[in-house]
Amino acid sequence: MAITVSQVSLYYQDQDAALRFWTEQVGFEVATDLPYGQDRWIEVAPPGGGVRLVLYKAAPDWPSLSSDKPNYVLFEADDLVKTHEELSARGVRFTMEPKQEGWGWSAVFTDPEGHLFHLGQKR
Repeated sequence: MAITVSQVSLYYQDQDAALRFWTEQVGFEVATDLPYGQDRWIEVAPPGGGVRLVLYKAAPDWPSLSSDKPNYVLFEADDLVKTHEELSARGVRFTMEPKQEGWGWSAVFTDPEGHLFHLGQKR
């Protein structure tokens, strides 16, 4: 049996701000942006493809997912230090600057709604 991950859903109060963050600051591309009931179904993906992030509209009464709930997606970069510099220059805020760990480089960034994302370096 072969199972792969195709999408990861992230819940946002403000889909437009999330879309700007992932495309303008992180550099992902819009894979899908369609009406979805009263809202929109928005998917973004890294340049060249890969697992898509669904920028799902959270119900108004949903609590924001913030740093007190540290469930996050893990990303990899060929050169973490260079990627950190590029993302920082685009306004991405890092809650943990690049750090050399025993297993490799590690950093953590956040989006406008407080979701945390881990950035590691490919081995």
